[in-house]
Amino acid sequence: MINKILVAYDSGKKSNKALEIAIEIAKKFDAEIYIFTSVKMPEIVSSIAGHNMLKDLEDKSYDYFTSELAEAGERIKNEGVQFQTVIVHDSPGAAIVSFAEKEKIDMITMGSRNRGVFEGLLMGLGSVSNYVIQNAGCPVLITKG
Repeated sequence: MINKILVAYDSGKKSNKALEIAIEIAKKFDAEIYIFTSVKMPEIVSSIAGHNMLKDLEDKSYDYFTSELAEAGERIKNEGVQFQTVIVHDSPGAAIVSFAEKEKIDMITMGSRNRGVFEGLLMGLGSVSNYVIQNAGCPVLITKG
């Protein structure tokens, strides 16, 4: 039985698809959706930006995602599905897995990584979706777009 679905949301095309799928699943199972995002800047930004600049970036990101999650919440509400919004200041992959475990989430939906191959190699970072797949204790549905 699926009672709780976490949608890792960054307002991109792939996470919007993940949200659409989560809404359809939630309607079928009368499940609740948790729209989840992290405003923590990637390590590459943290290593370059000064403390004040980093705080400013994270504050602006928080304001942006507060608005984006409210808009996504309206979409969910219009479909008659219960939801909660969650914004954290932690590393996205670890935060998703930790929250899912703590809240006993039954399924995670999320988009595949948004970086291209070149950018991924240049930055040397693993994708959040890959981390979640490897570490989550529940099923993970990844959308491609």
